[in-house]
Amino acid sequence: MHDMDINDARTFIAIAEAGSISRAARELHLTQPAVTRRLQRFEHAVGASLVDRRSRPFTLTDFGQAALERCRRLVTTRDELRALAQAGSLPTRECRLGVAHALTELALTEPVDELRGSYPAVVLRLYTGWSRDLCERVRSGELDAAVVLLPQSDSPPPGTQGAKLADEELLVIGPKRGRSGAISVEEAAETGWILNPEGCAARAWLQKSLARAGLPLRVAVETYNYELQMSLVARARGLGLVPRRLRERSGVRAELATLKVRGLQFPMNTWLVTATPAPALQEPLHALAASLSAKLTAGARPAGARASPRGGSVEHRPRAARARAPARPRGRRRAVV
Repeated sequence: MHDMDINDARTFIAIAEAGSISRAARELHLTQPAVTRRLQRFEHAVGASLVDRRSRPFTLTDFGQAALERCRRLVTTRDELRALAQAGSLPTRECRLGVAHALTELALTEPVDELRGSYPAVVLRLYTGWSRDLCERVRSGELDAAVVLLPQSDSPPPGTQGAKLADEELLVIGPKRGRSGAISVEEAAETGWILNPEGCAARAWLQKSLARAGLPLRVAVETYNYELQMSLVARARGLGLVPRRLRERSGVRAELATLKVRGLQFPMNTWLVTATPAPALQEPLHALAASLSAKLTAGARPAGARASPRGGSVEHRPRAARARAPARPRGRRRAVV
């Protein structure tokens, strides 16, 4: 294997992203023969073909597919090192962070403020979505990390790594002036539900739980907004399924009753999921995980509950349940919220 030229690696990335050598040549402001020579030189350096020259349309070889993300990381790390040497300080780094819908309300404000204060060179780009989709975007490299909800028995999917931040309890709620205490699953099924739209796995889990009892899920209202869901529940428009920490903070909490539905339980965990974050993001993401863990653990306690003297802690959950940093653990693919 011969020495690699970083510009040849950049050229290979441009070819892969452009989908052809001719388009890459235009984007790089080079002649097509010059781009071809760079590609050939890079293939010679790594010792394998990167482009399938027999394929029409253009495709990468299996090795080329595997090499592409590594080349991107190589170029990014080289650029960061150059910026560090030239500026004498940490370079600005963008962090693309996905957040599950259920965690956007109040949970991130203080941790984000703390991250910006401690790491001013990190620019956060926040994206919301369902946990299943966010995990896939982390796995594909579209996001650097995501804060998601998983059922208590599950772990982050293959190709990602995770740090468990806190327990998350989902509550079945009804109007205080209506039924309270324990009700049967049959009673719950008789009433319409006020839930997140389809795509939310908590809703799918509820539907499957009812289906196992031979009962349908009757949806009265669909909305992403948990405060609106709780306001409608307080007005006796249906039952709701909401995180305990949001119920405790709700402006209508005094008008809500928590219902124990026999046979229905929804224990969840909050995770910070990553793929292989750039070196410049590993420490900021670890700090974000610790801050989120403390925030979520405090927010999940029922009103009047005493805080642990040590506060929230981050539990890392790889395949083997050993404590490790967020950049390391791996898990199996499961259903997510």
